[in-house]
Amino acid sequence: MSTYKKLANATAIIALTLLAACGDEEAPSGPKYNYERADSLPTGYLEELGIIKTNIEVSAKLYEDMNAAGYSYNESILLPASKSFSGSSKQAIGIGAMGSDMVFTGAFDQTQGAMSRMEGLLKTASDLGIAEAFDQELMEQMASDDSTINKSVLLTKAYLNAKDQLFSDERAQFATFMVIGGWIEGLHICTQMTKDNLANADIRLGVWSVCNAYSNVMHMCKVFESNAEMQKIAEELKSIEGPLNAVKKKPKKFSTEDVAALAEAVSAIRGKLY
Repeated sequence: MSTYKKLANATAIIALTLLAACGDEEAPSGPKYNYERADSLPTGYLEELGIIKTNIEVSAKLYEDMNAAGYSYNESILLPASKSFSGSSKQAIGIGAMGSDMVFTGAFDQTQGAMSRMEGLLKTASDLGIAEAFDQELMEQMASDDSTINKSVLLTKAYLNAKDQLFSDERAQFATFMVIGGWIEGLHICTQMTKDNLANADIRLGVWSVCNAYSNVMHMCKVFESNAEMQKIAEELKSIEGPLNAVKKKPKKFSTEDVAALAEAVSAIRGKLY
């Protein structure tokens, strides 16, 4: 399995095991949370997580297609590997954003950059006090060179485990912030990379698919209407709805000008979000 695929799978596991139950190991220093079961989450929330899982895979495939099609790697559009985030919501958003950057660097065979971003991601998780949510052994298996390990089975296992163990309303909020960060960073990457070049049909479809996840992200935000920070972010996301719909409504005909307009709109809110 290529380094890219290992990192893509590891990132999917990071996104999904954030919802998994904690083990018995001592948690690192940082804020502690009450993981009592929350009955307030609607049943549709888990289905939305299933769609988001698919979107993680779509974004990873898009980056791989870009590399194969001859797109040039662009470090300047990414967050610095050493970037820090202040406040719990921005830390959770940062975990998702760093995960997107990690997959992108891995897809372009930038192994050192990918691993440094994984280190930054895990440090942020520790700062947030949720490092115990990550299955370190599973992640190590996913990133190993052992060809006898069925990585797809492990990914499915991690995903089902996360679905079955959504015990905390607050943890689900962190997961939603992380989804927002991963999606907006992925949208930023794909629009910056393609605003001058949409000749490849597979890449065009990939960009459209990333844009099409907007409604799922907004639905997850709506679940937590009582969270003022979440709703503030949702309002920011609404500001890109116009240029985003220009792409969504024309899957085969949107232009580089449409993508450039969306790229500018995304850049305008990216700094505000994280």
